Amino acid sequence: MLFYNNNENAKCSKRNFPKLCKNGTIEKGSEMEMKYNIKKDEILTTNDKEELIEILKRKDKSFELAQKIANVGYWEYDQLLDKVSWSKQMFVIHGIDNDLTVKLEEIFNFKHPDDRKRVFETFSLSDEAKTPYEIEYRIVRPNGEVRYVVESTEFFSNGALGTIQDITENKNLRLQLIEEQQYYKSLFENNPDAVFSFNLHGNFLSCNSALQDMFGYSKEELLNGNFEHLVEIGYLQKTQDHFMKTIRTRLPQNYETTGIHKNGEIIDLYITNIPIIINNELVGVYGIAKNITEKKAMEQSLLEAETKYRSIVEQSIVGVFIAQNEVFIYTNPQLNKMLGYNSLIGLDILENIHPEDRSAFYRQVLSLSVGQSLQNISHRAIKQDGTIIICEVHYTRILHQGKIATVGTVLDITDRRKTEELNHYLASHDYLTDLPNRRMFEDQLDKQLRMAQFYNKKLAVLLIDLDRFKIVNDTLGHSIGDALLKQFANKLNNCLGEGQTSYRLGGDEFCIVLTEVNNIYEIMSFSDKIIQITKEVFLIEDYELNVTISIGISMSPEDGDTVDSLLKNADTALYFAKSQGRDQAQCYSSSLNIQSFKIFTMSNDLRKALDKKELFLQYMPRVDAQTTQILGAEALIRWNHPDWGLVSPVEFIPIAEETGLIVPIGEWVLREACKQNKQWKDMGLPPIIVSVNFSVQQLLKKNILQTIDEIVDESGISPDRLEIEITESSFISNEKEVTQLLVELKKRKIKVSLDDFGTGYSSLYLLKRLALDAIKIDKSFVEEILTDPVNKSIIECILNLAKALQMNVVAEGVETAEQYAFLKEQKCNEIQGYYFSRPIDAEEFGYLLKNKQFVNQSLKTKQEKLIANRRRYFRVNLKNSMVAEMTISMFKGRNVELGGTEVYITNIGPGGLKFLMGVKLPVNDDIILKFRTEILNQAYELHGSIAWINEIEGGEVYEYGVQFQIEENERLELMKKINLLAIKIREGIPSQTQIFVGDPVSTIKEKKKKLQK
Repeated sequence: MLFYNNNENAKCSKRNFPKLCKNGTIEKGSEMEMKYNIKKDEILTTNDKEELIEILKRKDKSFELAQKIANVGYWEYDQLLDKVSWSKQMFVIHGIDNDLTVKLEEIFNFKHPDDRKRVFETFSLSDEAKTPYEIEYRIVRPNGEVRYVVESTEFFSNGALGTIQDITENKNLRLQLIEEQQYYKSLFENNPDAVFSFNLHGNFLSCNSALQDMFGYSKEELLNGNFEHLVEIGYLQKTQDHFMKTIRTRLPQNYETTGIHKNGEIIDLYITNIPIIINNELVGVYGIAKNITEKKAMEQSLLEAETKYRSIVEQSIVGVFIAQNEVFIYTNPQLNKMLGYNSLIGLDILENIHPEDRSAFYRQVLSLSVGQSLQNISHRAIKQDGTIIICEVHYTRILHQGKIATVGTVLDITDRRKTEELNHYLASHDYLTDLPNRRMFEDQLDKQLRMAQFYNKKLAVLLIDLDRFKIVNDTLGHSIGDALLKQFANKLNNCLGEGQTSYRLGGDEFCIVLTEVNNIYEIMSFSDKIIQITKEVFLIEDYELNVTISIGISMSPEDGDTVDSLLKNADTALYFAKSQGRDQAQCYSSSLNIQSFKIFTMSNDLRKALDKKELFLQYMPRVDAQTTQILGAEALIRWNHPDWGLVSPVEFIPIAEETGLIVPIGEWVLREACKQNKQWKDMGLPPIIVSVNFSVQQLLKKNILQTIDEIVDESGISPDRLEIEITESSFISNEKEVTQLLVELKKRKIKVSLDDFGTGYSSLYLLKRLALDAIKIDKSFVEEILTDPVNKSIIECILNLAKALQMNVVAEGVETAEQYAFLKEQKCNEIQGYYFSRPIDAEEFGYLLKNKQFVNQSLKTKQEKLIANRRRYFRVNLKNSMVAEMTISMFKGRNVELGGTEVYITNIGPGGLKFLMGVKLPVNDDIILKFRTEILNQAYELHGSIAWINEIEGGEVYEYGVQFQIEENERLELMKKINLLAIKIREGIPSQTQIFVGDPVSTIKEKKKKLQK
């Protein structure tokens, strides 16, 4: 059914007129029934009906007006006709034209999509149960506007009717009210400051959690009390006065006060009181409290800091200023004093800056923005008296009293700059000789290398070392050594050409870099010139010193193109020069010989030998010449090198002396020897004297006596069972110190012997003065005792001299029965040598002491027979040795390129060979040797490793057995050639083979003597 406005044919609503429309009767109790006073079943006349219709029209208009005023729309659904009728206000609420006719299911399309399902389900369930419902939802007008409505619906047998009220405005008002309530609540509850309200008596009405946290009380405790108990007694009156003033004036009041926390802690507060006025009536007071305790403490700290820092600035040793428009407006006393003024205020900054530095000031400082700074700017300043100083200034641009200003701190660094320049010089120069030092050498060499590489030029590095300089230091003292270094540095500088520089790298090591060299001859010529400056005597404090130098040379690019590689290779060449007898120059070459390679590797390893327990002691017996009773033992150090095997002291002691390791090594030897002697005694063996060699460096060590005493006490040895052996060279230039030391040792009953007597330069007068217990005749005299009449006479004189001085004599190097017989006949006191025993370990020596039996000298022969018996292939013994060039081709798994060393082959076979040389090599499969020689006019290159070794002539010459490492086809070819060689040997000397005619042992010994000289 539809409603039409002002339409005479409009149909009536069943709800308002349920009977009239069907049978013409008037509903009982209605207005019309009373107006016409008709009864239920009476029939109305035509006039009555027209009047009644007029009444209905007026009612309809009133009903529409009521709907409009209440913004309520009315609708009805006729189930029989399946029609929906709307009141006019329904169309207004939905924002559509009032001529719309729809079906019930179409009505739901006006509902908001999110609410549509809910409304439909509510309608369907209520329709089924015929129960009324009321529901709130949203509708969507054609223009997209969303409106909130409340629908009330009732059901009857043939349909339903309902009202829809538009509550959008009320809804928005409610939402706004809720939002404002939440905003106020959030502002109240979440305010970081304490918010509260009082009644007019100062009692709390409300408070937020911040007030609870501020004072430590619960909400219940606060709301049951007055604010007065929260105020510190001294501030209560002030707080009450401001509270009453708020009530009296009805104006907000701000003030500071002090509160008391529940735990008694004092709180500084900033309070705002706001009157609460409702309908022009004052009903209470709002309060806001800020905790300003930290702020007050900070203000106090700032006040104190300002006072303190003002005092610091005024009393600072650094100048401080503030300038505006480049004019000083503040300067502290230090800046005034620094520049020589009573006050700088009012002066232009630029007047005090050196003219040459003013442009930099303009460019750097005046271009700064506010907040920017420049640190550690150095420039010159002019004092009032015209003196120029160097200042270091820190500039900062700031706002001062609303204007741009410059703040500066000034430090006078004139003295510091001079010190820095001096330090820079000292950092790059040697303090003793004034020569450039290692740092400058490395910097300059690096630059020169880059230049040489760019221009494709050669350069050379000459590494210079004073030979045996450590002896000068140890014997004459460091002051003499320093003076020697100064003199040498001066002489070295004087022989340099223009553009050439000498450097002191450290100790007695100097260096020269030669640029744009053309060939090795230029370098060697220059090296000879350097060597010649040492031929002049160095006169230092009445000492005439003869000095020699060794030079190692490396060239770029052949020997390296970096500082490290050139220096390393020059150092290797220097070692080689020293190994060749010193007082010479040697160029680096990848073909250094075996001996120099061995020395080089050992020098690197010796420093670690003690820690790795590679050093050990052997003992050489000293026997009574008449009875052969063992009287003592000389402790001899040995080095079991992991690569080179058993290394002789002759090889590594010079390295220890050069590097200064001789002192800790010597102390270790003394300690081990004393401990071992005590162990022999504890074993019940006959008491003996153990002798230990002392170097010059040990003797001159400041606390040497303390060290000896500590070791003797630790070991428990009796002092009279210890003997210290010194050499003649130890007291040549240290007579006073050594003599005093021997006197102290004598007091301790420690014996002292003079080793290698006759080989040095000791005088008879000095021998008489020294408190010696024994002298030891060097083996060089003993070995020729029966063949050289001079040696024989010397020994007889020594024995007579010692007897007169009441000293024992020990003869070293006794190896034959004839030598022993002669010395026994001459009444020599003690004998030491291979005739009785080689150096042996502690266990073997203990066995000798116990059984008084000496080492069987036939062991060597037995060993050789066993070696011969183990041979798989035949050997050809060479009556005349074959000369070969031998080198190491592989060392510990890596290829090595070394120069060759001449050796003498005494026999050869397909499986190996035997050769002689003066260098000791280890039995080590990791070291592969290479031999180059000729056999019957054919060149051979044979590789192999050492299988065994024998010492000849007291360790001066070594005999080796080599096992070849060659292919089988090479072995077969070699076997044929050696068979031919054997035939040729029986026929005579093969002319095409490299044969040495003579005694190879004597030749090797002679070469070693020349090298040692």
